[in-house]
Amino acid sequence: MTCEGGRIYVHTSDERAPSTISKVFGVVSVSPAYSVSPRMADISKLAVDIAMMRSPGSFAIRARRAGGEMPSGRIAVEVGAAVQRATGADVDLDNPDLEIFIEARPDRALVFTEIVRGVGGLPLGSQSRMLALISGGIDSPVAAWLIMRRGCPVALLHLDVSPYADSIEQVVRQAEVLQSWMSGRRLDLAIVRNARAIEMISSRYPRETCVLCRRLMYHISTLVMKRLRAKGIVTGYSLGQVASQTPENIMAEQVGIEAPVYHPLIAMDKTEIIELARRIGTYDISIGSQQCRAAPKKPVTRARLEEILRIEGELGLRDLAMELADGVEIVRIRR
Repeated sequence: MTCEGGRIYVHTSDERAPSTISKVFGVVSVSPAYSVSPRMADISKLAVDIAMMRSPGSFAIRARRAGGEMPSGRIAVEVGAAVQRATGADVDLDNPDLEIFIEARPDRALVFTEIVRGVGGLPLGSQSRMLALISGGIDSPVAAWLIMRRGCPVALLHLDVSPYADSIEQVVRQAEVLQSWMSGRRLDLAIVRNARAIEMISSRYPRETCVLCRRLMYHISTLVMKRLRAKGIVTGYSLGQVASQTPENIMAEQVGIEAPVYHPLIAMDKTEIIELARRIGTYDISIGSQQCRAAPKKPVTRARLEEILRIEGELGLRDLAMELADGVEIVRIRR
């Protein structure tokens, strides 16, 4: 692999390379390219050979000068004329059957016909590690992937609420998919057993169960985050997507939490999230996840912060979080 003039060159004969490289965060696009001398005759001959193999009804030459001496307009005209003479195909700049891209550099010309879309973002590892909460549902692995796209390696945290819901199988499979996006880096999955806390909370404050459970979740997450040397917590929240994800509830859940909390999906709707889940590869796994049976039919949607903090103190959620976090199990996800 070499880097030159804003391009990264991967020298390989593996046909899988474009697909593999396109999944590397920071890569905008990938193109399998031929390299030829910058002489017009050599560029034209290669373009003609490519066109003859494709036999297009129409074509377009997309030329770009990247430090070479010849203007891009001249390259497009002369190479286009050579291709038209050899093939008899029409020139169509709007909707051609074949596009031939030429990038003229001082010492070579790159010629290609395919642009594989990459995921973009920032290179993984260019930002600090994050702890992403993962439930087994559709949203949380997408949120983890989006924060990875911004350069952050992740560790995952799952709060196991069995028997109220059993999502361990889905979570492990989602983690395996996310690991495939980690460019060979290690992915840790932390699991904390949380059923005892849910039973206590739901039996005493049923309508506030979700808000209180999430406050407990954030306290546990903060402790696990510090243990794994992460710098923030990532959730799959989307504002207003469910009854409990309201501004009032989110504030009541997060005030006083001793860690930054990131919500990559906060302004996205469900169709956008599902589209990303399909692209990432987690959607088919996620649709088999279970809903928590401890969730009330009529949850509080505008929680009062003062009341939630009072109940948190009454139930001793901070101490309970420390006890539960001490029992965390770390699973290393294999490649």
